[in-house]
Amino acid sequence: MKEVILAVITFVCSVILVFVFVLFCWYIVWKCCLSKFRFVRELLGGMSDSPPASEIRQPSKTRKIRRE
Repeated sequence: MKEVILAVITFVCSVILVFVFVLFCWYIVWKCCLSKFRFVRELLGGMSDSPPASEIRQPSKTRKIRRE
């Protein structure tokens, strides 16, 4: 009986560790890459009113071309 209980505890702990590891890796990938794509944020329902700083566009400086 003791061996069965130890096997169940080992199995449950292994599943929990794998789940935590997957969540941690997903968080790292989200912060590094996926959060920068508007499409992925829309799929996951994470669209906020203000876009991230990488999407805020500053007015571009245009140069006038002189034609003679």
